[in-house]
Amino acid sequence: MKFLTLATIGLLASTSIASAQDGMELSREANTIREQNAYQYEFDRDEQCQGYYWGVKRLGLKDPCDKDDEEVVVTETAVDVLNEYVVYFDFDKANVREGDKDVLSQAVREITKYNPSEVRVAGYTDTRGSMAYNEALSARRADNVSDYLTSKGVSNFVVDEEALGETELAVATGDEVRSQPNRRVVVQFIR
Repeated sequence: MKFLTLATIGLLASTSIASAQDGMELSREANTIREQNAYQYEFDRDEQCQGYYWGVKRLGLKDPCDKDDEEVVVTETAVDVLNEYVVYFDFDKANVREGDKDVLSQAVREITKYNPSEVRVAGYTDTRGSMAYNEALSARRADNVSDYLTSKGVSNFVVDEEALGETELAVATGDEVRSQPNRRVVVQFIR
């Protein structure tokens, strides 16, 4: 039976720690080399594309340097919208109007009936005012509609709010235009 001295155990422990540190250092170096190679590839490719293919487009041929500039199109997965309700707002206001409370009450009845997996509440504005202000206003509108729905018994776990400001206009207008159809909150039930 062999006995290890304390000095031998200390030497083995320090060797295993050193080898672990060496392994981490090698791993870091490998990552750095990969990053440098990727950078060099991009640099070489860009350098080659600098004016080398200047006549290719003029001749109507495909430019091999345009590969990275192609737009990537992301398709959304189809969602099954059960129903959609729209409520409108007065200019520069975020409070739910009395007449629209009936629309939201109908929405609450259907949410209770169908028990959807998600309820989207998206707030919008018209183009009057700055984009930052309109985004904040659309957030207040969506928040007030969500609060109304939850006060009537809709679980806040299924309500998803979005503040979209002056994007996705219901009626296309120029900048700084007041438009009632664009000042809205859309409530959608998603299966």
